[in-house]
Amino acid sequence: MLIYENFKAKLLNILKFGINPFKKFVSTGEIREDLGLTTSRKPLLDKIMEIVENNENCILPIIGDVGTGKTHLYWALKNRMYYHNTIYLSLEEVYKRFFYTIYSEFIEVIGLEPLRNIVNQLVNEWGALERKFGFFHISDVEKIRAKALQMISDNFDEDEKVALHDVVTGISTHQLDPYKKIDAERWLLGEIMDIKELTHLNMMHDLTKNRNAYVMLKLLIENSKLGTILYIDDFESIVQSYPSQEDTEEVFDPSWLYGKEDSPDEILSQKLLRRVLKLQKINGLRIIVTLKSKPSLDEVKKAISKVDESIIEYIKDPIFLSEFEEKDIFEFYIKNMKNFLENGNFTKIPDTTFKDYFPLNQKILENIYIKSKGNPREILKFLIKIFNDIIFSNQKLSQIREKYEILT
Repeated sequence: MLIYENFKAKLLNILKFGINPFKKFVSTGEIREDLGLTTSRKPLLDKIMEIVENNENCILPIIGDVGTGKTHLYWALKNRMYYHNTIYLSLEEVYKRFFYTIYSEFIEVIGLEPLRNIVNQLVNEWGALERKFGFFHISDVEKIRAKALQMISDNFDEDEKVALHDVVTGISTHQLDPYKKIDAERWLLGEIMDIKELTHLNMMHDLTKNRNAYVMLKLLIENSKLGTILYIDDFESIVQSYPSQEDTEEVFDPSWLYGKEDSPDEILSQKLLRRVLKLQKINGLRIIVTLKSKPSLDEVKKAISKVDESIIEYIKDPIFLSEFEEKDIFEFYIKNMKNFLENGNFTKIPDTTFKDYFPLNQKILENIYIKSKGNPREILKFLIKIFNDIIFSNQKLSQIREKYEILT
């Protein structure tokens, strides 16, 4: 008992340093999370993994209201499916350089050595292991490039042939030209290059050119030993800029300037949608999209049908991300508190440490669950507020607890 009382006093002292265990309530694709999902949500994750593993190409919609943890789900999936390259993308942040952004994220996920291994594998398939003459291994670079273009050009559209030439040149130069290897590697890593540097490599564009980025991305994903998952958050934003059919009040009719069919926003959205759907041509790429509602998914399907109706067959039945069950808030609280202490160099924290949910209690957590209606983000907001009171208020802990035991 004395040990537990000492622990409680130590925990309160740590909190008084101004560190809130629940300091953020919006997950992002940039900040890694390791807490995992609550027990009630694990079957949902298992279902997603089953679909991903059984489909080489698919589009899987995840539907959940604001604050239900769709971005947190990304981290749980990434941590569980560590044998896949899992990339996060928010459409609200990406309009220009779409493929370049995805390529940059892909390179960051796989790392430099796997990139080198893939391009080495490609060049060997194109004939780099054949000897030109003599005992020593000397390759005919131009012959290899010609063979590469012959082998893979049918996998790309006609308007991608210039980009394909750049990509084949970049890969073969990196592997076979020791004098240009460093510059070629910079190109492969997606660095922005000026015209002088590109001329030195005998190329037209760097990977900021969307076609170049797409061709390179397709080659890498299709030749990676790991599967690839693209997790696109806020996917309904791709159609939200479309004009509403029910909006009858209009001070200015944009069709006067832009014609009756498409407004600039709609053209931009359709262009972005076409780029997303183009990713479906990459073998081995599974796309997961998150949306806030079933009507949003229906609107997205309509938009997809207008662009390419054949894509609809790749769209799986949606998986719904519901609010927390009541038991989840207790599990979530304990996991966060234990993680907070472990990050503060507390080791071997017993499962019974927070059996009474100190410094809160069961009644407070029950009230938070009711008040938040089980929404994870709202639960976190309440927890942040309560712990800020514990940290910064001059009130005694008993007074703070009493206040939150009667949440109104």
